[in-house]
Amino acid sequence: MSESVCIVTGGGGVRIGNGICRALAAKGWTVVVADQDLPAAEAVVEELRGAGAHAVPMFLDATDADSVREVVAATVREYGRIDALVNSAGVGLRKLGADATPEDFDRVHAINYRGPWTCIREVLPVMLAGGSGSIVNIGSVHAAGAAETFTLYAATKAALAALTRGIARDYGLRNIRCNIVHPGAVESRGNEHLLADFVATKQMLPTAIESIDIGNAVAFLLSTEARAITGIELFVDAGTTAMLFEQ
Repeated sequence: MSESVCIVTGGGGVRIGNGICRALAAKGWTVVVADQDLPAAEAVVEELRGAGAHAVPMFLDATDADSVREVVAATVREYGRIDALVNSAGVGLRKLGADATPEDFDRVHAINYRGPWTCIREVLPVMLAGGSGSIVNIGSVHAAGAAETFTLYAATKAALAALTRGIARDYGLRNIRCNIVHPGAVESRGNEHLLADFVATKQMLPTAIESIDIGNAVAFLLSTEARAITGIELFVDAGTTAMLFEQ
């Protein structure tokens, strides 16, 4: 199979990972939909295959190095290559900074920060052996500023941005690119009642961000058109971050 191969962690379900998988499939990528919720991954794969794309579901616990190794090995067995990795798996946490427990701290850091690092660590040898590779991490606008009750979550996304720059620097001369996309308020089930006011008051653009908008940004960064782009933070937030002095 000649298509480039991308592993998308957190690719199951109906949120950002889904939009990323759909955008990549539309560009001809073979997509490994890796998720801790295997039935959700299988549902996304069924959707992609129905549209004529090449896709396969795999179980992945990004906090478990053995699980990550299994996905990497299975992908290489199936396709003989890994051209790209998107670290989309993540978890939220809303608590005042000192109200969070050590268990909260460990969980959010394990999933949002150590998980992407583990996936990068296991995928890099395959990319290096192949002579090139591209990695996109999914951050958040919260990495750029403070919002009440988002303290630990924001810290993990800021750390992920720093990791992105470091990986880009460490492996750039070996033809590995690494970038991070920071989504704004993405439309999803359950938040429709909140978005109308947010769009009207916290964004420059008047339309809600959809998961496919994040996917399209990721697809661009993984493409050859972005071959000179690495180590950047791309905000797909309809102008929210740029409105700092109006917030």
